[in-house]
Amino acid sequence: MAISRVALLIVGLVAGSSGIQTLASRSPWQATATQEARVVSRVTVTLPDANAELELDGKLVPGTGMTRTFETPRLPRTGTQRAALTVRWQPNTYTSMTRTKSVSFRAGDAVKVDLSREDPGDRVRVIYVATPQDIAEEMVRLAEVTASDVVYEPGCGDARITIAAIKSGARRGLCVDIDADRVKESRAKVKEAGFDSRIEVRHGDALDVHDLSDATVVFLYMGDHFDMLIRPVLWKQLKVGARIVSHRFTMGDWKPDKTATVTSAEGGFFELHLWIITDAVKRRGGGR
Repeated sequence: MAISRVALLIVGLVAGSSGIQTLASRSPWQATATQEARVVSRVTVTLPDANAELELDGKLVPGTGMTRTFETPRLPRTGTQRAALTVRWQPNTYTSMTRTKSVSFRAGDAVKVDLSREDPGDRVRVIYVATPQDIAEEMVRLAEVTASDVVYEPGCGDARITIAAIKSGARRGLCVDIDADRVKESRAKVKEAGFDSRIEVRHGDALDVHDLSDATVVFLYMGDHFDMLIRPVLWKQLKVGARIVSHRFTMGDWKPDKTATVTSAEGGFFELHLWIITDAVKRRGGGR
């Protein structure tokens, strides 16, 4: 019997965040007498944040702390148990992270799961903060957009950067946003600008877009966590000569080829970063 049924029983967990939690005793495994030996498994999970939310097969496991331990109901010794553990947390005020790991074990085993390490399957949501219009135009200038360029903008917001790129002569653009309201707004702005035939706006997770072979310019304003997750995709998928311009955020140890500090008419100073895909970058990313 799969451990996913255990998730339905996470009610009445006892002990504090530093102690061992025990799943409620009322369970289908204990409802009828049986000759089959049944044992519990103790599950210990290491988390990336003390205030993170932990879920077992979609059901919340109460508690706080970087390490949390709970016990399953009594399970049959035979067969393999399976579960999906998901952690959700906010590393800063504008970013929400989700990380999921599937585990398999036999009843009675001590199970240890490390959810503290970065994973390529991580998912990120970033709150929408609009780039000032004149800064969007500076990003386009830094990228040196030409008539042959195809622009990609993950987390496009209202698509103002891509629209600015098309106005500067870019051939076409692709915008992706996970927020349905932002997609609706982007499509309205694109239509208003008269670029329906040149800019595609998609609703979805930008991290699921892996074929960027046509893109020659990528515009980013998505936070450090998102940038580090999309970095391997950029290394592998973009062609030599492609440019990436990021408003504010960088990409770990991949240093920008150029950084410019510009002033907005709306007030304040803004840092813009430029990277260029080279043969060396392609080799680093395993794309050549």
